[in-house]
Amino acid sequence: MPIRQLEPQLISQIAAGEVVERPASVVKELVENSLDAGARHILLEVEQGGLRLIRVRDDGFGIAREELPLALARHATSKISSLDDLEKVASLGFRGEALPSIAAVARLSLTSRTAGAEQGYSVRGDGSDWQDTPRPAAHPPGTTVEVRDLFHAIPARRKFLKTERTEFRHIEQLFRRLALSRPDVGFELRHNGSQILQAGAASDELEQTQRVARLCSTGFIEHALSLDHEAAGMRLHGWIAQPSFSRSQADLQFFYVNGRQVRDKLVQSALRRAYHDVLHNQRFPAYVLFLELDPAQVDVNAHPAKQEVRFRDSRLVFDFLFHAVHRAIADERPADAGDAHRVTLLPPGVQPRSDDHRQPQQNALHLRVSEVQPVYEVAKQPVPDPAVLSSTAVSPERDQRPAAEMESASALGYALGQLHGIYILAQNAEGLVLVDMHAAHERIIYEGLKNRLEAGRVPNQPLLVPVSLRLSESEADLAERHAEMLLRMGMEISRSGPEAIVIRSIPVLLPSQINVEQLIQDVLSDLAEHEDDANNEDTGSARLRHAMEHVLATVACRGAIKAHRQLTLPEMNALLRDMEHTERAGMCNHGRPTWVKLELGELDRLFLRGQ
Repeated sequence: MPIRQLEPQLISQIAAGEVVERPASVVKELVENSLDAGARHILLEVEQGGLRLIRVRDDGFGIAREELPLALARHATSKISSLDDLEKVASLGFRGEALPSIAAVARLSLTSRTAGAEQGYSVRGDGSDWQDTPRPAAHPPGTTVEVRDLFHAIPARRKFLKTERTEFRHIEQLFRRLALSRPDVGFELRHNGSQILQAGAASDELEQTQRVARLCSTGFIEHALSLDHEAAGMRLHGWIAQPSFSRSQADLQFFYVNGRQVRDKLVQSALRRAYHDVLHNQRFPAYVLFLELDPAQVDVNAHPAKQEVRFRDSRLVFDFLFHAVHRAIADERPADAGDAHRVTLLPPGVQPRSDDHRQPQQNALHLRVSEVQPVYEVAKQPVPDPAVLSSTAVSPERDQRPAAEMESASALGYALGQLHGIYILAQNAEGLVLVDMHAAHERIIYEGLKNRLEAGRVPNQPLLVPVSLRLSESEADLAERHAEMLLRMGMEISRSGPEAIVIRSIPVLLPSQINVEQLIQDVLSDLAEHEDDANNEDTGSARLRHAMEHVLATVACRGAIKAHRQLTLPEMNALLRDMEHTERAGMCNHGRPTWVKLELGELDRLFLRGQ
């Protein structure tokens, strides 16, 4: 067939394939245009899941009469004028860029009025080079884009759409994401004449918190920590959920770069890494975060739909995100419950119903470490062995003080006893605290090992009698290859034969009665799984640190107090005090919670007191 020039309308219809995938794609383009136009309120009206009607009305700057035809012309925009503008795009899109494509597959009308104009004007488009003449129309300042009969010009595309309910669900989810991106703008959504969502503009922290609760759920905000961190010309702010509020899928992850929502692999990797040793199994963290940086440092045109971005200095951005979130999670301890970060504002109008059954939560505890230390004479370092715990625990004299005084003096309260040799029962001023002693002690040891490793090297304790261990030749080779790294982690190991090694010392934090053979076998098994990371010679790299932390987690798990180990009350109290000194003490190394609290009100309801 001969080569020929395509018709402009056909070109627009082909281009629409990159822009208009489904009704939600149209909504995204139109609402982003409204935000770029300075709108303070946006109304979205949808009929039949967007197939019959999509109407977006805003109160933005509006479009002048003489510019209306250009807004529907291909390759016309008000947002860039040079290559330099393209390299530092601060807007969400190029106004008018998507309108010709949408007009090529639907019936589109555009009505607008600028603030100084006496009346508005309206034009229609069909995706061709034909330009409609603006007609007078009654309209308040702002713009309305109306899209009817989507894909009427391409019936085959309609066959690939889902049901009305499914298509509207995509629209609603998108609209919520857009509403989260701009708390200063009011959003309203109607479907088939019924109001589905209304989020007013938020002007202060309380209103923003209420709005996040409305858009993401009250449960999220009740378990959220507020975050605001600045460094290296970047700012990260928003909310991250405590590890106990993890999800089975990544359905509550909202990340915005200069106001644009993205799902970027570098961002996801950094945030996943920040949660890596506090999440259970394959759980996903939940967050609503905003990253602000110089637009020139990020390329927003790396993806056709602008869902991914490319950072000029990706390593710097990764480290910034990781350290900001990692530090916020670490600062959430039982002793102070992150008073500087935790969201404590409960939004009015979205409280759970009185008949809702709520699980016990790790609620905020407001006593700081500085207030705990004068009350209890506890060791400053984690102590894994019950024999050592008892020597550093609360003195018998202090144990004789009135229970009320003991409870108010400590965030985790005062131990009452053990349940089945697994849980510590403690009483504080607010109710009953239950602690999984193995999980809690595992976190204490793990954080102690990490702190010592960061300081240079984990102190070790020589074994009275070196332990000889027979292994496979490959396991012995593995131990020999990484002997220096294992020594940094407090384990001195040497090769004694083709299939044998000798263990001469273990970390000083571990109890002397630990099964050394089983410990080293578990460590080598874990090291084999992460050897590719451990082979990275850059000792400051995230990959090597990740591998070493996996090994330390194995060591901590083996060294922690085992279930059915009977502890005395002073030993239990020493463990509680150590938890209050320990970062991330709310979760064990595997992401399981270490403690929960039942407030007196919850206990009263269980026994129908006051009813």
